[in-house]
Amino acid sequence: MPAFNASLFQNDRKESDKQPDFTGPGSITKEDFLKVYDQVMSGGYNEGRDGEIKLRVAGWRRESSAGKKYISLLLSVDDYNAEKTAPKPVTVTDDIF
Repeated sequence: MPAFNASLFQNDRKESDKQPDFTGPGSITKEDFLKVYDQVMSGGYNEGRDGEIKLRVAGWRRESSAGKKYISLLLSVDDYNAEKTAPKPVTVTDDIF
């Protein structure tokens, strides 16, 4: 399944509440971008109430080679053929990092 990859680092330059708490790079290969385009154009996605394309997001805690903690993200188009089960609620009991 084609996907977008991204990483979120704590924003060390945050100076106001209007700035994000986390920021980082993201990418998608040209091949995956074209696959996503084809999937969307063929109607192979779940649509939200306002017509938006729904995505799935997954995240993993990671640590860079410099010792900086971050979250690695994977975003993919929510495939309309996917099994329709309600997600289990998650309780976070520790700090995000």
